[in-house]
Amino acid sequence: MNTLLAVVLVAASVSAQADALRDPTRPPQPAAARVSAQEAAPALTAVFASGERRSAIFNGRLVKAGDSVGSYSIEDVLADGVRYRHAGTVHELYLPHAPGTVKKPATAPARGGSGGQ
Repeated sequence: MNTLLAVVLVAASVSAQADALRDPTRPPQPAAARVSAQEAAPALTAVFASGERRSAIFNGRLVKAGDSVGSYSIEDVLADGVRYRHAGTVHELYLPHAPGTVKKPATAPARGGSGGQ
């Protein structure tokens, strides 16, 4: 029984150490690259309006003016976008607009006689 306990403890220890190991053949990444890889580019999914109050889905979170998502500070929610501050600079991000589609009236099918020849 003690042997089984020792095997389980060793396996758990090896598993925990394997998580911390890194590939020695992989070149080291600069710190800036690690940060940018962790923080994705901002994404705006939706804007909601209820009277004068607006909210938006920004990077997957429901936000309003004054909220923060990671290092992004939401300054204002616009009718079709958001104004946010990131790294000391103010940016605006707008919802993507689908290209307009032109609908043509359906043409009536050609009418033929009801009998065959």
